[in-house]
Amino acid sequence: MNDVLKLAEKFEIEGYKFYNEKSKEVKNKTVSEIFQNLAQMEKEHTEFIRRLMKELEEGRQISDFPKDAQQTFKKEYSEQKIEKTSQEDDLMDLAVLRMAYLIEKDFMEFYDKSARNEKDEKVKKILEILKEWEEGHKKIIEEQIKDIIERNNLELGFYPF
Repeated sequence: MNDVLKLAEKFEIEGYKFYNEKSKEVKNKTVSEIFQNLAQMEKEHTEFIRRLMKELEEGRQISDFPKDAQQTFKKEYSEQKIEKTSQEDDLMDLAVLRMAYLIEKDFMEFYDKSARNEKDEKVKKILEILKEWEEGHKKIIEEQIKDIIERNNLELGFYPF
């Protein structure tokens, strides 16, 4: 379990770095705000995982499960249309959003697979919670991608999801 948590910690740190950096690069203000919030959440995930590792290393029981602190974030951004920017800026942001989508998809799949292989029910529940968080992030990014594609009448023939 400790190996899974160490890997999860590394993923969350990289997610934080990605969103923090890209929030400054994207052109669309809404996308930048979403990325800033995602960076903060990845940081909180890292802190949560570190606390779990410490409890497990000290032989203590896992003290509590995280609450669904992302509901406000999901509600705020899940139906929000991003502001209009030029098609050139949209296309640049679309590339970054697609990278973010793949990151969240990978995190979600990692937590899902780890949960399915975990025997300890408490640890399994934590991994499932982390999976749900990442799935929420993925859905928000997915909506932003769809909005750019539809707004710019891009005939890609597919969505990346």
